Amino acid sequence: MNPFTQRERITDPERFAGRWREVGMVFERIEARRPVLLTGARGTGKSSLLTHVGQSAGAVLEDPTLEALYLDLALLPDAATVYRLIVRALGGRGEGLEAVETALCRAGRTVLVCLDHAEAAVAAGWGADMLERMARLARRSIPGEPGGLAPRGDGVFDLLLVAAGGATPPELSEPFAQVRLGAFAPAEVRLFAEAYLDETGVVFSAAELRELAAISAGHPAYLQRAMFHLFEAHGRPDYDWRAAYLAEARERPVPGAPLPPEAFEGQGDAARDEGRGGELITRQVAPLPAAPLGGDLGGLLNAALPLVLALIALQALGNWFAALAVLVAGYGVVAALARRGR
Repeated sequence: MNPFTQRERITDPERFAGRWREVGMVFERIEARRPVLLTGARGTGKSSLLTHVGQSAGAVLEDPTLEALYLDLALLPDAATVYRLIVRALGGRGEGLEAVETALCRAGRTVLVCLDHAEAAVAAGWGADMLERMARLARRSIPGEPGGLAPRGDGVFDLLLVAAGGATPPELSEPFAQVRLGAFAPAEVRLFAEAYLDETGVVFSAAELRELAAISAGHPAYLQRAMFHLFEAHGRPDYDWRAAYLAEARERPVPGAPLPPEAFEGQGDAARDEGRGGELITRQVAPLPAAPLGGDLGGLLNAALPLVLALIALQALGNWFAALAVLVAGYGVVAALARRGR
């Protein structure tokens, strides 16, 4: 069975690979109790990275009591629902940000809140204010000792906050440490392939991995599609995986993500504009006039050569009529060659 069928966020920890630099940056910042915002183009793995951070936070921060909460803001109607879900997850009652703070204090442990698709909430008009309020709450955190908060008492809580947004960070009054996701590095392409190929009996060669990185431009979503088709080719030698992948990329592109350059092969300017900007722009280009002998240098020689020959004839014969005849004959030859070139 082809393992490269997943098209949504990666929830299986064994399938998450790469992004070690970004993971390290996230944990470095949340350890300092700084809210973090993940940004990047669609399909670069922000949701997968956010999920991995929530799954591994207890081990990385050496706190077995840490509780991670994941909320998809694209599925929620307002900030009140976000606060209510956090409170209920912590075993509390009530609504609003004050209820969240009370529930955090009573929990007596570090809580990591992972907010996915923050750009959807911001676009809906309530996300920016909610992110700012949660960020201010996180900044008031008191870091606890592994295994629980210290000291304990009223008003003491430890909140870590990581949100995943869109390609452009929203304008917020509260500062977030931004971690931007881009293309996979070559080493990450190999790790990504190995994470899925384990126990399948299929191995991608170094040359295939290089071609996968090039044909997908390192974009994780397109890379996974390309690996799907290459895996098919390993079981079906007659399968043109490259053509199948490029056809899928053109017919069903990742929304909001630019098409890899290889997808434009043989498609012309209009297809390039459509894939890069999301809007079809056709170009009308006037043909350039042909030079008699080709190129700017050829045009210069065509103009100067008859004149040079006429001057040589004048010097050698001392006859203006002979020089004029050479000049006319020379331009006649140039004109004939130009007509033949057209």
